[in-house]
Amino acid sequence: MTSHWIYQVRSKKISRKEIKVRHVQIILGPPGTGKTTSLLKIVENSLARGIQPERIAYLAFTRKAANEAQERAMEQFNFETSRFPYFRTLHSLAYKRLGLKREDVMTDKHFVKIGKAMGVEFKGIYDEDLGIHSGYGLGDKCSRVESLARVGLRDLETQYNYSNENDLSFHAVKQYHDSLSKYKRDNRLFDFTDMLEKFEEPLPIDICIIDEAQDLSSLQFRMAILASQNASEVYIAGDDDQAIFGWAGADVKKFLSLRGDKVILPQSFRVPRAVHRYASDIVSRIKNRYVKPWTPKLEHGRVHYVSDDDNIDFSRSGTWLCMARSKYLLYRLKKVARQQGYGYIYSGRSSLDTDETRAIMAWETMRKKKQISLFDAENLAKFFLFKVKLRAKETYSLEDFGLPPEAIERDWMSVLRGIPPDEREYLRACMRNGERFHDKPRITISTIHQSKGGEADNVVVLTDMGKLSWDALGTDEENRVWYVALTRTRENLFFIRPRGLRHFTL
Repeated sequence: MTSHWIYQVRSKKISRKEIKVRHVQIILGPPGTGKTTSLLKIVENSLARGIQPERIAYLAFTRKAANEAQERAMEQFNFETSRFPYFRTLHSLAYKRLGLKREDVMTDKHFVKIGKAMGVEFKGIYDEDLGIHSGYGLGDKCSRVESLARVGLRDLETQYNYSNENDLSFHAVKQYHDSLSKYKRDNRLFDFTDMLEKFEEPLPIDICIIDEAQDLSSLQFRMAILASQNASEVYIAGDDDQAIFGWAGADVKKFLSLRGDKVILPQSFRVPRAVHRYASDIVSRIKNRYVKPWTPKLEHGRVHYVSDDDNIDFSRSGTWLCMARSKYLLYRLKKVARQQGYGYIYSGRSSLDTDETRAIMAWETMRKKKQISLFDAENLAKFFLFKVKLRAKETYSLEDFGLPPEAIERDWMSVLRGIPPDEREYLRACMRNGERFHDKPRITISTIHQSKGGEADNVVVLTDMGKLSWDALGTDEENRVWYVALTRTRENLFFIRPRGLRHFTL
C-alpha cells in the first residue's frame, strides 16, 4: 500500500516524518451522494475485518454530523454508544481527552463579564461548533479577530490586518486578548479554541474517518492529523464546493492540498435534474476546486420563478426549507408562513412550541375532563384575564381555577384572552390547517449557512443580498454559498424575484 503524507503541519511538536500514515483516502462527496452512508460502509468493512469499534474514530466538524454518524452506527451495528467512544466532533474529543467538566469551559456569561470589565458589548452568541462570536458588538468583533488568529495559526496583528472589521482598532483587539487570557488563567477556564490547542496525544485507533474536512480550520486540521497519527488507514471526506465557512476560519486550501487516493461519489440521490443544471452553472464559476462530475437523480424536478413572497404556497405537500443569504431577510419568509397559518422552525425552535400553545393544549385537556400538571396549570393561568391563585397539589382540573362546570363548553379562543390578538389569529389559522402543536413543523426558515447539511422536498431561495455578501459577489466562497443553497432541493426549487439591485444572478 502506497505511503502518503497528508500535509505539513505547523507545530513544534509534530514533524512531517511523525505524521506519516500508511494509507490516506480522500472521499469527495457532492450534494446528496451518500457521503455518510459511504463512510459507515468503511466502518462496516473495518468491523468485518475484526477491528473493534473502540479502535475506529469518526471525527466531524459539527455536532449534527457527529451525532448522525453515531446514531446510524449504533442502529446499523447494534452497539451501545460506549462502543464508539471516538465518534465525536473535534471539540468534543478534545474536551473528553483533556478530562474537562462543563464548569471548566467558558460560556457567554463569562465573555459578558470580560466585556463589562473592558467597557465593550457582546450582542451576538458564542457558536460552539465554530468557536467564534456572531454579532456586531465591539466585544463580538474583538473576539472574532482573536479566535480567527488562533484557529488560523496566525499572530494577532496579522489576523487584524487581514480582517474586515474596519471600525476596530488593534489596540482594542490586543486589550481584549490580554483580558481574556488573564480571565481564563485566574479562573482556570478553557475556551473552545484552548481545547484544540492543548490536544496533544494521538488516539489509540486503527481507522480514522475525518468528515466535513472542507470546513476545518488550520488548527482543526492539525488536531485531526495528530489524533489520527496511530491509524493505519485515514479517510478524509468532504466537498470543497460546499466550503462556506471561510469567514469562521475554515481553510479550504488545506483540503485542496491534501494528498492521497481520491474517490468521487458520482451519483446524487437528492438533487433532481432540473436543479442540477442550475447548480452546475454556479459551480463552474468556482476557480479553485476539485472537478467532480456527478449525476443527478432520475426525477426531473421543477424550478419555479415566483414574483413575490406571498406567491409561495405552503399548502403544497412535503417538507420546506426557506433560505436567505442574510438573517435580516428572513422576516419576509416568517411573515408568509404566519399569514398562511403554518408552523415553522426558526433558529432551531418551532413557532408552535410556545407558552401560548402549551396553554391551549392544557385547556383542551381539561375540557376532556382530564387533569393537568402544576407546570401546565401555572402556564395556563398566565393567559386568563383574571388572577388565579393555585393551591399546591400534583394535578389540576377546571374547579381549581375557580371556573364553573359549564366552562367546559367554552373553547380556548373565548377563555385565553391574554394571548395577543395577532398570535391568537395565527394559532387559530394553524389549527384550521391541521397543524399539530407538538409535531415538528414541515417548514424550516434559516440562513444558507445554517441550512448546511439539510435538505427538503421544496426549497425557497431569496436571492437578495446584504452589503457584505454583495461586496463578495463573484468570489469562490460566495459562489459556493449559493451552490449549497440550490443543492438542498429534493423536488421543487423556488426563486423569489429580488426586490433590490443587490441580488445573486443565476
